[in-house]
Amino acid sequence: MKSDLLSIMWVLLLLASGFSYAESLHTQAGQTKINLYTEHYPPHNMKIDGHLTGLSVDILDAMFKQMKFANHVDDIKLTNWSRAYTLAMKKSNSMVFSTTRTESREPLFKWVGPIVSTEVGIIAPKSKGIIINKLSDLNQYKIGAVLKDVGETLLLDQGVNKKQIFHVDGNDTINLSFTKMLKNRIDLFSYNIGVAFTNAKSEGFDISQFEVVYILKKADLYYAFNKDTSDDVIAYWQKALDEVKEKGIYDKLLKKYYP
Repeated sequence: MKSDLLSIMWVLLLLASGFSYAESLHTQAGQTKINLYTEHYPPHNMKIDGHLTGLSVDILDAMFKQMKFANHVDDIKLTNWSRAYTLAMKKSNSMVFSTTRTESREPLFKWVGPIVSTEVGIIAPKSKGIIINKLSDLNQYKIGAVLKDVGETLLLDQGVNKKQIFHVDGNDTINLSFTKMLKNRIDLFSYNIGVAFTNAKSEGFDISQFEVVYILKKADLYYAFNKDTSDDVIAYWQKALDEVKEKGIYDKLLKKYYP
């Protein structure tokens, strides 16, 4: 009888210590501050009247409110994509969004998501009458792409000649790319289709003058964390996103930006 009691007490002690350890990991994950980087990428991340907003930003805000979290939306640093992407890859406890999850990027980051589905493709002025039946057809044209953006990555991954890719740099790359197409400096633009047209329309371009001539990939956008980020932190963030979705907050935000 005494030995049975001791056994029960020992099991209870082990369970208690296990819960204590799990709670400690949970608390530590919540207290780990992450460096947050993004770009102008409407309607997912954008600055309006000096305020950072967008679907991915609002989802993050909702995630932070679901838990006692070390981060705040004001911590997000807005910069160009190449810099944001590079910082997240090289700097510990860092994250970049909204990032298209692809096969070549898979081992470079740890992932929380998905945020939303997306399409990456090739945009052209209708006036040029460009027809792309297969990837190799792209090698006849000057293709604008943002350095390290998924539009460039997919072209290279799928064997398009690097010499045909012309980098569009800066903080206003979408606007610049549409301008370059109209001025015949580039023939095509490789980018997230929805984001490209949303931004171009807001900048005053007549988007009816442009068309999608090829789809490179249908994929999902994610929050991409430095690969050395603790698995406990990743699990903590993923749980927060899952809760935002389960409580219906995500659907309301999605309707706000995709009515």
